[in-house]
Amino acid sequence: MSNALNRLGTVLATTQRSIVKVVAVNQDGTTLVQHSDDTQSTVLGDSVESGSAYIENDRIVGPAPDLPYTEIEV
Repeated sequence: MSNALNRLGTVLATTQRSIVKVVAVNQDGTTLVQHSDDTQSTVLGDSVESGSAYIENDRIVGPAPDLPYTEIEV
């Protein structure tokens, strides 16, 4: 049973990564970003001033390329 619990813990402990659009860089070292579903959140970091950025666990990792985005519903 503990083996199944360990595997579940490994899956749940993964890093959450996504690409977001930078809306505004704040003076306190945080950035307001917009996600692909049009929600906004504040993340840590101010290294990307415009365009898109990679975030991991609500922290800016670096700039991301501005590529076209299409969502296909199945």
